Amino acid sequence: MLPAGGGFPPSDRPLFLAGYEELCRLDLGDKRALEICGGHGLLAGLLAETFPTAEVVGLDLYKVTGPEIDERLNRLPGLSYVAGDAFNLSAYPPESFDLVFGQAALHHLAHDTEGLCRQILRVLKPGGRLVFIFEPLGHNQLVAAIRATRMARHELPDESNLYLSQFERMKNMGFSLCEVQVFNFLGYPMKAVSDRLLFLAMTIQKIDSWLFRIFPKLLRYGANCNVIFTK
Repeated sequence: MLPAGGGFPPSDRPLFLAGYEELCRLDLGDKRALEICGGHGLLAGLLAETFPTAEVVGLDLYKVTGPEIDERLNRLPGLSYVAGDAFNLSAYPPESFDLVFGQAALHHLAHDTEGLCRQILRVLKPGGRLVFIFEPLGHNQLVAAIRATRMARHELPDESNLYLSQFERMKNMGFSLCEVQVFNFLGYPMKAVSDRLLFLAMTIQKIDSWLFRIFPKLLRYGANCNVIFTK
């Protein structure tokens, strides 16, 4: 498992950890992975550190630079960072990656999931996986209203919700499997309080897990998800 427990609010920690565990579920030794919309590339670096014989490429619209990046690249020979567009992966040969992944990326690319899937399906090897972690679900109207208020308050652009029907359409473009892991039913509306009280966050997480297990139809109304596609 990637060392991802630190730096995230308590209410979101299980969501992140489940996503990181999914990235590491299959051995990437001597394989190739591509992170899209990677920002400063921390996740790509963590994956390269976990699998030192893997080749991990971190792609973002702007190539990341700086002392921290240089240190990471010197320490991890299998890691590289490039500037590029997730909607144009023509620089990579067909079936050249075992894993394509993004963290909080898909909801920024949801305006053209068809074009995105075409690009990723081309570069993924048969049996390869596309993994998106920490994405927003929009079926819960209360969650959607809270999220919209927060986005407006902080003037954050490009924060669209995602829907299960979108994942199904993406799967039907050429993937054999799609798994959705849902989190934060009560946890999202109570973030403002629970993130200040660790015991409360842990209690709400247990209640959410129980509710999802006993009433599976509630999964549709969770606030966040990880999505795993298999080619």
